[in-house]
Amino acid sequence: MDSKHLQKGSQAKIASTGQIVEVKRVSNHGFSVVRFQTGGDYMILNDRLETVEKEEVQH
Repeated sequence: MDSKHLQKGSQAKIASTGQIVEVKRVSNHGFSVVRFQTGGDYMILNDRLETVEKEEVQH
């Protein structure tokens, strides 16, 4: 994944597990720091992350 699509404070999905994480920091060196919903910050390679498309809510 291109780090251009990852933004601090946005959500991403770990490709292998489908877990949704919050992006805390994005590095120009190919990795990001993410926070899991269960707690804890971890470094992960950007190519292991996918952007999360937010669904539009129709009323």
